[in-house]
Amino acid sequence: MSEEIFERLASSQQLVIAMLRLAADDSSARVGAWDLRDIAAHLAATERDCYVPRIRSIAAGENPTFDFFTNDGTDFSGIHLDDALDEWTATRMMLIGYVKTLDGEQRALTGRHERYGEVTVDRYLEIALEHDRDHLRGLENLAGQRTR
Repeated sequence: MSEEIFERLASSQQLVIAMLRLAADDSSARVGAWDLRDIAAHLAATERDCYVPRIRSIAAGENPTFDFFTNDGTDFSGIHLDDALDEWTATRMMLIGYVKTLDGEQRALTGRHERYGEVTVDRYLEIALEHDRDHLRGLENLAGQRTR
């Protein structure tokens, strides 16, 4: 995979953050069961607790097996939107920086995911990008509802 994935990850994150900030003044804004703070905290926690350790494990050659990650039941009520977005931004930058240090062999090592099958470091970055895009679609729907 080309280095383009890093730009796509940074861009998708910036879009999600911009959408969250645009609607941040509306305390009733929700996407499904989650308010905007929950979404931001979920994204930060997923990056920190799922993508980073799993990508590091794959790159270390551990050939790990992963189940489906979820933090849907987590209580994010003590977290502030801006703090969650800051954490997510810092963790994403750290993850991209880490993956940039890996050579082609390390990026091609694999783990096994119960849903996605065999996953490389680059495939896990694609999964992170897909996750961003899923949330972006929800936020775009919210924005459409707010303008009606």
